Amino acid sequence: MQKDICILANSRKKGGFCVAGKDVTTNEWVRIVGDSNGTELSLTQIAYSDTMGQVHRTPYEPFNKFLRIDLGQCVPLNYQPENILVTPTRWQQVHISEPNINLDTPPDLWGNGDRIKALDIKQGRIIISQSLYWIKVNNLQFYVNDFNTNRAYFQYGGIDYDLGATMNPVIFQSLLNGTMLHNDIITVSLAGAFFNNYSGQCEHYKLVAAVF
Repeated sequence: MQKDICILANSRKKGGFCVAGKDVTTNEWVRIVGDSNGTELSLTQIAYSDTMGQVHRTPYEPFNKFLRIDLGQCVPLNYQPENILVTPTRWQQVHISEPNINLDTPPDLWGNGDRIKALDIKQGRIIISQSLYWIKVNNLQFYVNDFNTNRAYFQYGGIDYDLGATMNPVIFQSLLNGTMLHNDIITVSLAGAFFNNYSGQCEHYKLVAAVF
């Protein structure tokens, strides 16, 4: 199936990239993945042709662009219901004059804190109906913590959040040193399960995957 998608996240994921966006017709999220387990995409898989026909194969691109993408079958996971398989067809940048793209307005970001226990999702105590949000926040700030991890602090729905930031590191550095402005709009994504040696359990981290 072919969809025109506004790319609202292109962030790091293991050795590749996590790419997601909204269908410009339905405003529904699409997370493009390498296989049914939600594997990251390679640099070759995220290559695209611009409106002049030039091929771009650059890390963290495309981003904030409209692309016509040929997609495979839906492969939803209980923590990422929007997953759809990538195909070998090269992505094509298109011009969309009136996209149906709107901000999300969830009451919170899957509760408080920066993570969710995988067991809570697996056993149905927490239902993930949407693993991506494009939201307007308050008091958005960026910093690097003592573990040299990029972080984003903000407030949403009356809750303070402090999440890992996985967007393009060049953009993060520009935000950090104040040479790039933003509109307090971010894409937040729920990541795959990660075994936390400190807690002794698998957890899904909430991540800031893009800033606008």
